[in-house]
Amino acid sequence: MRTRLTPVTTLTILIGVITLFVMGCSGSHDTPAPGDRSTAPGPASTAQANRTVAVDVPAASRTTGFRAPGSAPGTIDVGFVDLKVDGRLTTLTVVWTPKYTDAPRDKEISVFDMFGAHSPAVALVDSVNLKRYVVVQDSRNIELGASGPRTKTVNNTPVSASYTFAAPPADVRTLDVYADDRLLFDDVPVGR
Repeated sequence: MRTRLTPVTTLTILIGVITLFVMGCSGSHDTPAPGDRSTAPGPASTAQANRTVAVDVPAASRTTGFRAPGSAPGTIDVGFVDLKVDGRLTTLTVVWTPKYTDAPRDKEISVFDMFGAHSPAVALVDSVNLKRYVVVQDSRNIELGASGPRTKTVNNTPVSASYTFAAPPADVRTLDVYADDRLLFDDVPVGR
């Protein structure tokens, strides 16, 4: 004896199967897959509700700091990690560390926040040949650099960020590093 399914029953089963399939294909977006570097190359940490995950942060060879913008009491430390030419591109890696005096320990702080609600315009300046290098963009006009809003950490915890520029000529041995109009590091050696 065969049982015929009503159109409503068939539709309900079909919706259930599709829902289960979609749920199985879309994993949790809270935990990045191994090797996922969507926020920024080498993020220092992310914090979400009682959870802080520390990831390897490269060591800085030079550091500087500036007063946190706006009304937030504290400072922002910046560490220089590397400036390396690879073919026609140059990659700058820095470490941002917010040091607010009254920020909650587990509150996420982005680079966007560290610059008073805007993403810093990171640039390299050749002060000898008077040239400025800005972060390059891909074919969709998206900058090849760490996203200010998505590069996050918690107070007193560093987060690394990388920015990609056109390579300077081979005779350029040092460059200055700027964020907006603020000089962060001068005479940084260009690794080749």
